[in-house]
Amino acid sequence: MNNLISSTQGGNAQLNWSACQLQERDTWRCELPDDVRQELLEFGTKQPRITAATFRWHPGQWPCLLRFGQQVKQQLVAGDGVFCLQGLGSLELSAEQLRCFYIAFGSVLGQPMLQYGLLYPVVDRGASYKEQSVPVSMTNSETCFHTDSSAVDVVPDFVGLLCEQPSQQGGDSLVSNALRVHEILHRESPELLASLRCDKYRDVVTPGKEKTHENLLRNRFPIFSDCSRGGAVLFRYMRYWIEVGHRKAGLPLDALELEAMDRLDALLEHADNVVRFRLERGDILWVNNRVLAHNRTAYQDTPGNIRQLQRMWIANED
Repeated sequence: MNNLISSTQGGNAQLNWSACQLQERDTWRCELPDDVRQELLEFGTKQPRITAATFRWHPGQWPCLLRFGQQVKQQLVAGDGVFCLQGLGSLELSAEQLRCFYIAFGSVLGQPMLQYGLLYPVVDRGASYKEQSVPVSMTNSETCFHTDSSAVDVVPDFVGLLCEQPSQQGGDSLVSNALRVHEILHRESPELLASLRCDKYRDVVTPGKEKTHENLLRNRFPIFSDCSRGGAVLFRYMRYWIEVGHRKAGLPLDALELEAMDRLDALLEHADNVVRFRLERGDILWVNNRVLAHNRTAYQDTPGNIRQLQRMWIANED
């Protein structure tokens, strides 16, 4: 573990940011470069009636996006781990044209994962994740800091969000640096970190497996584990699904495990590790789902203002 920590502090120093450091940088958010903007506008002019369902990604048709996307990918893997593209809402593109560009952008970063479909609408459907085995994305609740996918064999490398309609009441985006949290735990609470590095059961939520007791018992993995990619640490966490998984498995979490997750939550929520911002219409957010945790504040839809985002899961093929 010491060698992994050392490599993280060295080769991936930019990824190991504090909130203050990230907010001072201009590396993780920008508007479209002029050549990519022109490419997108020409696409919109040539295909005014295209839809996300009929769109097909062809790299040769988007050479400027391809170059830009490779830069963003490097930013996600070895830079800040988060990237926000702003200003698309001012281009007067249709919702379907924006979705097509978003699909193209995601396809540059890697292979879209289809467990929830190519695009998954993040919208309040009146559900409660505490009463039903449904993703928190179907609710208007604060999500708590987490990574996407509770399935042992499904690990999105990048999670994307296209904002189609922001909320007027809440719904801010938050990102926390779990890589930095890991180093704090290693330094200050090694016994708690050791507990977080042990397997934890997760409720079966991600599509692809039947919700059987047998599949539940197979669905176990650590919160932190060693990894040869992207910072030498893999972080996978959603506390609620761990608590439900252990309860359904008949294996209650012990006092040390609960203390460790309490400490983890406190560090993920600490102001030193959290950056908060608001996505506007057309903004696209990408997050490294292996080392950063994300969250959103609770929100409330109102007549004429229904918050909706489109999510993508991307597997990094490199």
